[in-house]
Amino acid sequence: MNTKQILSPVLFALSAILLISSCAKEVVDNADSIEKRVLDAHIKVVYKDSVTPMSTGVYVITNKKGTGRQIKEGSSFFVRYSTLDLKNNYITTSRDDIAKQVGGFSYANYYGPVLFEMSNNTLIRGLEEAFATMREGTSARIILPSWASDFGYKNSDRYHATTTVYDVEIVKVIDDYPQYELDTLQRYSNYYFDGIDSLFRGYYYYPLSIGSGDSVKVGSNIKYNYVGRLLNGFVFDTNIEDTARKYKIYSAENASRYTPQSIEVHEVGKSSGSGSSVVDGFAQTLLLMKQGGKAITFFSSGWGYGDAAQNTGKKQQMMFYIEVLPE
Repeated sequence: MNTKQILSPVLFALSAILLISSCAKEVVDNADSIEKRVLDAHIKVVYKDSVTPMSTGVYVITNKKGTGRQIKEGSSFFVRYSTLDLKNNYITTSRDDIAKQVGGFSYANYYGPVLFEMSNNTLIRGLEEAFATMREGTSARIILPSWASDFGYKNSDRYHATTTVYDVEIVKVIDDYPQYELDTLQRYSNYYFDGIDSLFRGYYYYPLSIGSGDSVKVGSNIKYNYVGRLLNGFVFDTNIEDTARKYKIYSAENASRYTPQSIEVHEVGKSSGSGSSVVDGFAQTLLLMKQGGKAITFFSSGWGYGDAAQNTGKKQQMMFYIEVLPE
């Protein structure tokens, strides 16, 4: 047997070992491992290894300790926050001062505390672990790796593709959100409408003018104008051009929408046959009005969009000015 014949099996075995090693490296060196190395380096350089990760891999750097209510399972809480990358570039923000600073401010965007909830897997797993350490009044930086950005239930997708930084301020912690909504609406009524009582739980109606036309009924085809606000005064929607311009939310691209709207009035909780529908509080108000009438209504989130997230957040109390146009 010559030397070439002896070396061939050896070379073959060595090649196989190198191939296996290479494959193993590819398995280990996946996106998560690369992200972890970058995150570890960031913690080492920026924080001098002075912080340690929680069980999900999330880091919490507390800037100010809160002294108010503790966030716990079942809590609802309002948060001002911004998200950034590891280079401190802003991605999103709920703060108007930061939006103005970085050049992304728009009067059409809602800036204010956003409602988070510690229940029903509605919160990112890593954020849930981080928030559970905080109280009302806390300000902190949360460094969230992508592998902790799922929602904690089986096969839930990751919310972030890479490590994301959250700068948060816990504004208010609420143990009983339904009662909080009722109390908020009654305070609003007391302040602006001489303390009128709710007609239904979480629903208020204040007529401005009765109108002299027919009463609006289910199945009526009407035209109307409206202005939608949050209770803090933020105008989030209107079909009245002058109002849209006044509050700097006018959209030239959608100029055709600033005309009276048409609807086949439907029952509360049901969509109209034409597919056009409004939230329950709006529908209820139409059914209390006459053509030519004007009214204000304000109501809890259950009469509005409920749990569904909107560009103004979720579970918001809303107020509408409504004018039903005469035929």
